[in-house]
Amino acid sequence: MKFLYLFTQASYGQSIAREALDMALATAAFDQQVGLVFAQDAIYQLLSEQNRGNTEKKPHIGVINALPLYEVEDLYFISEDCSSRNISPAMLVPHAKALSSTQLADLLRSADRIQSF
Repeated sequence: MKFLYLFTQASYGQSIAREALDMALATAAFDQQVGLVFAQDAIYQLLSEQNRGNTEKKPHIGVINALPLYEVEDLYFISEDCSSRNISPAMLVPHAKALSSTQLADLLRSADRIQSF
């Protein structure tokens, strides 16, 4: 079964992003195929360099960097979201792959289960 987790919100100020990452890891632990898409403001979670000084804004970059260790290798961001937020793809974690809006639509159609956060 193919699970797709769609992140659309910045993680700061709420725990839902961390809980969703934990859910994705738990799903992968049961030998399910897991993909994660970071769209809209969620793309900020993929920034390699994040401010770690404010504990209210604790980044999840450690968990995101560990995803390949749990065989979660399908990690995506939307190219247009980088452009609209003046973020270079080089600023994002290296294991994240770019998708166009068209490719995202295809990916969504191919998933058996979609969870949106």
